[in-house]
Amino acid sequence: MQASNETHLMEVWARQAGAYALDIFQDYAAAAPRRKADNSWVTEVDETIEQMLREQIAQAFPDDLIMGEEGGGQASNSGRIWVLDPIDGTGSFVKRLPVWCVSIGLLVDGYPAAGCVYLPVLDECYLAGLTGDATLNGQVINAENPDFLDSQSWMAVPSNAHRRYKITYPGKTRSLGSTAANVCYVASSRACAAILGNASLWDIAGAWPILERAGGTLATFSGGPFDWQRFYQGASANEPLFAASNNNYASMRAMIDLAQGAI
Repeated sequence: MQASNETHLMEVWARQAGAYALDIFQDYAAAAPRRKADNSWVTEVDETIEQMLREQIAQAFPDDLIMGEEGGGQASNSGRIWVLDPIDGTGSFVKRLPVWCVSIGLLVDGYPAAGCVYLPVLDECYLAGLTGDATLNGQVINAENPDFLDSQSWMAVPSNAHRRYKITYPGKTRSLGSTAANVCYVASSRACAAILGNASLWDIAGAWPILERAGGTLATFSGGPFDWQRFYQGASANEPLFAASNNNYASMRAMIDLAQGAI
């Protein structure tokens, strides 16, 4: 399989997985939700999709490694590693809310280089190959948002934002339930920024290349370097992350601080 087919395959795989999940979406019992050790949700759909994707990737790219939220594995700073989040936003999926997605990312030498994020309920597919522009359903997207200070614009935030952050941004804040989707909303200039709390590599590996190709930045909340080793081992970031367009990043970040006593 040639590298030129990777972008096409990511979309095909994500749409197939999304169609499978959508068939079960309305049936709570069929999803068989349960709590993991960290109290987050997991369903049989997550596990089935990850296995589907692992098999498809292994067949197409047998020399590449694979890391997934449910099936484990570790990444590294060399080679090619596919990073899977079979359903990002499982909590929304379980509660029958529409913002959840299938996320597929490809690391090349330790850095997110290509990705696909597909939201089945909305039939929206965000895509960035190893080269070229980021797209939404085939249309080029741009993160620049000239109206980012408009009172009707919005910023994506975690569900605990009211406890963890002091926000002076004059627009709206919304918590929609999917980290990958939040980053893609910034990439498509629907959201002016996104705060990502407790993000893991599989939460952002698919969306990160999409944001960068669209003219956006994803960085640590403190502005310090990424602790890639934590990500490679499957751990969450040890501080919040922040996403915004390149032009608006500094202005937006200046409007947000950690609340006193927040951890």
